[in-house]
Amino acid sequence: MNDNPFAILTDEPVPDSRVGVGDVIAAGRARVRRRRGVVTGVCAALVVLIVSVGVAATVRAPHGTPSNPAPSPTVSADPSGCVATRLPVGEEDIGSAHTDPSGRYLVFNRAPDPGLVVVYRDGVEVQRISAGQRLQVTAVNSAGTAVGRQGGSPDGPAFRTTAQGTLAFLPKPSGALSVSAQGINAAGDIIGEATMPGKKFRAVLWRHSAPDVAVLLPTPSGSSSAAHDIADDGRIVGDFNQGEQPVLWNADLSTTVLPTPPGRPGGVAQRIAGDWVIGPVNFLAMNAFDAATGRRTGAGDIPPARWHLSAGTVEPLVAPDIFAGGNSVTADGTVLVNRFDGVVRWTGATVTPVPAPRGYNHAQIGSVSADGRLLAGAATKSTGGSVEPFAWTCR
Repeated sequence: MNDNPFAILTDEPVPDSRVGVGDVIAAGRARVRRRRGVVTGVCAALVVLIVSVGVAATVRAPHGTPSNPAPSPTVSADPSGCVATRLPVGEEDIGSAHTDPSGRYLVFNRAPDPGLVVVYRDGVEVQRISAGQRLQVTAVNSAGTAVGRQGGSPDGPAFRTTAQGTLAFLPKPSGALSVSAQGINAAGDIIGEATMPGKKFRAVLWRHSAPDVAVLLPTPSGSSSAAHDIADDGRIVGDFNQGEQPVLWNADLSTTVLPTPPGRPGGVAQRIAGDWVIGPVNFLAMNAFDAATGRRTGAGDIPPARWHLSAGTVEPLVAPDIFAGGNSVTADGTVLVNRFDGVVRWTGATVTPVPAPRGYNHAQIGSVSADGRLLAGAATKSTGGSVEPFAWTCR
């Protein structure tokens, strides 16, 4: 018998995430208390999940019109085929959980201060990085470099981890007050957001070939922008004006504004995998602009949508208790969605619950591998307690 709890993970691929699973679980607990009392599992709450598909909005569809609408999804009666493994990070509450696209690396950070980041490679702990204040990891690449921000503010400062187990802080662009890092690709290109004077924000890029130079991404005059993910081919996704428009920066840094579904204005392109992008829409209706901070603040759960870039389609997923930010996408377009009481996989035709580990509830996913076979996340015991780290391997 193999005593290594990571044995089932060693050969499984993985991707990338931006989700603070500790925050999502805390929100889920609040929803459980407020709406339903104690929830014992994901399946019991997977009532009706409706997908509005085939919206006639176009991204860039050079080869004909968007495909015909897919049928409404059916909820799978079979288990997801995912097996959960508790990871030996420790008893600390988990703030976020991340994987890289290749599946070799798993990264967790502790929620309370002082900060702690734990990195595994092929199932073996290789780094444990501590700091005097909170560390919020946002992504890790296939070389094992993690990026994120230090402190409790969304404004950073931004860091990347080094092979020596230390933090390297990223430089600010000229005139910027602070920076935060949101994504990193296989080459080591890092993207994020710079806080500028006058409560403005700008998407920023640190190229691996010039890590000491922060490049502001093209943004309409007078507008704000933010970058949230970067693909290995250099494409970047994000938004203009705090969710007013979802946007794609192409590899040459030209921009394409992505459409939003009719009746759901505003959105954030949050993650990219292959030809697929996922992120929340109806952003303007569900958020209010806060003049004191220059940011939009949420007024409720914001539904996600997925974009198929070459087909030029956008499909909103409509369901109760969907978290903005709690979404991941695989290279074949499968979407992993965090609901208040658990996780579901949506293919566009079927919806399948991902079960919480036995004896646990409030399972949430932070990221998913490129092929969808490995999920990184966390769960709480049914009797309450700390948020504990888990990985799910799926068929």
